[in-house]
Amino acid sequence: MSSKSLLFSAPLAAAASLLLVSPAAAADVTFTTSLINSCVLTIDTTGRLAASSDGTTLGSEISGGSAATMAVVAIGAAPRITFSAPTLSGPSGWGGGATTQIRYTSSRGTPQPYTSASSTQTLSGLLDLFTVNARVQSANGFDGGSYTVTTIATCQQ
Repeated sequence: MSSKSLLFSAPLAAAASLLLVSPAAAADVTFTTSLINSCVLTIDTTGRLAASSDGTTLGSEISGGSAATMAVVAIGAAPRITFSAPTLSGPSGWGGGATTQIRYTSSRGTPQPYTSASSTQTLSGLLDLFTVNARVQSANGFDGGSYTVTTIATCQQ
């Protein structure tokens, strides 16, 4: 072997032996997070009641009325939205005897038909938009004055 080939082969042999005995480099790649379950309910539009032509029903789906809309934005587990049984307030001295109901639809849930009871909707995602309607029926009609239907929406996770 010539001295020239020894010059090249010795460093190559040393480098090759280092590659064979050097440990492989390793690094952990980690991802972390901390979620706090939260749910924000935002009333985008308040509803409006209108009177039926026979005067026995007030409703958001009667001409002149409008539905309320509510957006839901949640973080964490899928939320459950509960609507309380709707209540009616009317003018002082009004006799009452009315049936108050709400119904709602959501972009991710099953529609709730008109009900006087509380109801719960479990969402399949973390974002949703509810459209809520209300109606009040009274065989005796309604006195003049202001009427308000209220349901309380709560979010649980």
